[in-house]
Amino acid sequence: MKHPWLKVVLMPVAVLVLYFVFPVDADRAPVGVLTGILLSVAALVTVVWIVAGEARGARSGMSGWHLVLVLEVVLVVFSFVYYLLADRDPEQFVGLVTRLDALYFATTTTATVGFGDVHAEGQLARGVVTAHMVFNIVFIAAVVNLAKEAMTERRAALQHDRAERSNGDG
Repeated sequence: MKHPWLKVVLMPVAVLVLYFVFPVDADRAPVGVLTGILLSVAALVTVVWIVAGEARGARSGMSGWHLVLVLEVVLVVFSFVYYLLADRDPEQFVGLVTRLDALYFATTTTATVGFGDVHAEGQLARGVVTAHMVFNIVFIAAVVNLAKEAMTERRAALQHDRAERSNGDG
């Protein structure tokens, strides 16, 4: 990609467009069914294009940008599941009516803030929220492990450079 900053802007926007305009039912499609499908396809093509570009130029390991992107996609997937659960059975959640409510709830759950204004009430919703919390723990552990590996590699590279310099001086 010629402009690397473009992917940093396009990808998150495409994922959010996909989340907000994907039609769930004809009665409440936010921009109409046909427009929603067209925008969803455009957003999905953008996501696939960027991911394919990343895969072609892949280096070893994940960058911070990749981690943020994974977190956003998981956040949107949980949001969509929460929205569908609340839409199909309003007894599953208290305070969750719109897609923005679902995104807000998923964000507060991911951030481990949990204000309590939106919460799981039904057993299915509580099961999904529990899975979300387990994901959070695993994700945090993975980030900590990646940071530890990066620091270890950096320390080894510094020690290698010092050893080369001391060998060259003698």
